[in-house]
Amino acid sequence: LAKAGLKTLVLEAKDQVGGGCGTEELTAPGFRHDPCASVHGAIQAGPILKELGLERFGLRYIFPDPLHASVFPDGSSLVTWRSVEQSAREIERFSPKDAAAYLRLVAFWDRHIRDVFVASRYAPPRRPGELYTLLERREAGFEVMRLMASSPLEVVNEFFEEEHVRLHVLKASLQGGPFPDQLGYGLLVFGTGSGARHSFGWAMPEGGSLELPLSLVRALRDSGGDVLTRSEAKEIIVEDGVARGVITGDGRRFTAQKAVVAGLHVRQVFLEMIDHRWLDANLVEAFQKVRTGLSEVVLHLALSEPPRYRADFGVDRVVHCHVPETMPDLLAAYAECRKGHLYARAPFQVFCQTLVDGTRAPSGQHVLNAGRYVPYDLSGRPESWREIKNQLLGEEIERVREYIPNVTEKTVLGKAVMTPLDIEAHDAMFYRGDIMGLGHVLSQEGHLRPHPSISDYRTTIRNLYLTGACTHPGGTISGAPGRNCALTVLGDLGLRVSP
Repeated sequence: LAKAGLKTLVLEAKDQVGGGCGTEELTAPGFRHDPCASVHGAIQAGPILKELGLERFGLRYIFPDPLHASVFPDGSSLVTWRSVEQSAREIERFSPKDAAAYLRLVAFWDRHIRDVFVASRYAPPRRPGELYTLLERREAGFEVMRLMASSPLEVVNEFFEEEHVRLHVLKASLQGGPFPDQLGYGLLVFGTGSGARHSFGWAMPEGGSLELPLSLVRALRDSGGDVLTRSEAKEIIVEDGVARGVITGDGRRFTAQKAVVAGLHVRQVFLEMIDHRWLDANLVEAFQKVRTGLSEVVLHLALSEPPRYRADFGVDRVVHCHVPETMPDLLAAYAECRKGHLYARAPFQVFCQTLVDGTRAPSGQHVLNAGRYVPYDLSGRPESWREIKNQLLGEEIERVREYIPNVTEKTVLGKAVMTPLDIEAHDAMFYRGDIMGLGHVLSQEGHLRPHPSISDYRTTIRNLYLTGACTHPGGTISGAPGRNCALTVLGDLGLRVSP
């Protein structure tokens, strides 16, 4: 917006920009952890990094290779590399047939899914009829439709036979919290489960996730815009059905001549910030009933030495490791989540960014986080998380120690655990602890996200636009909701961005 010549002001509620894309000293001085988002793979697929020239403003990405690994209870491990062929050779240790299937799966992504995937994210959502018409005209379009309608578990079982391989691909496909048996999400196996990682890398900003929003602030100011921190927008001014500005919590009033763009949770905007006389009652009711997905428990550790896994292959250099447990355990864990319960042998994932980025911790020392998906309503009572938090910290360390035995009292220099309540308190976008803003279910995807009447980033109030994780294509660090919304605003104003 600023590059197009608009006088642009960002109001940030907190002391620091970033929201869920931040970096903080959570455990000990000098140890920089990402409380929420850590991987910036999705944004590599789109044009925003080059369009805004963020490298010029200090943003540097590290592309770890290997991409990720899985460590299993029997002591075996399986590694995915940036090279598809090298990854297939890893799978061949478990099953030559599955190695060939992996090559076919990634080739199908490259030929039939990749370009549709990217184009669909960096544009307003298509209506279902438009999408199916597009696919009908493409080679293998009907096969893409079939796979898209399937669940991740069905696709994994269709392609692979050996359990370690199935677990490895399935757990990677469930990044972000979908259920393994969730129909309509089969293409995740081709995306986050395999092909997208090979195509775009599993990138992390040098210095931590916060470096992305900091570079955006520098770029904004270079184009004449500005950011005000400690300036929480509490009310959207509406006059005669037109958004005219905002009022902050401390009473300051900011007038907008062209547009107000809300990068906030849809419930916050429509239930708290706008006088309901300007809103359709059905819209208000819909946002009172939005669905959320799973939340997380995340353990953060400051370590005096790098993690050393109990595994048969050298995974100690791998930044991102999954512990999928067994297939019965994985499926049981998600089934218990649906009931609001915890499962003792739940799968989890581990990040140790300092294996490739020494700026995040004192020399020779490391940051580590381990997270697993959990229900927000624990046994029907979200406040239960507060009651068990101290106990949970010790239990999560014990779980990690099963697979990383050198996580001991001697090597742990600092520790913290985030429950769903902590995640919800961290940022208003994470309603009910869902880091995706709204749950990724078919009733809240594409032209239905967050509601059919406002899915194109324009709201029912003139000059008021909505962006962020509650809009298409949803959560993750992609830049897509913001870019799509900005281009919509510029189009409505008859403007375009200068090269």
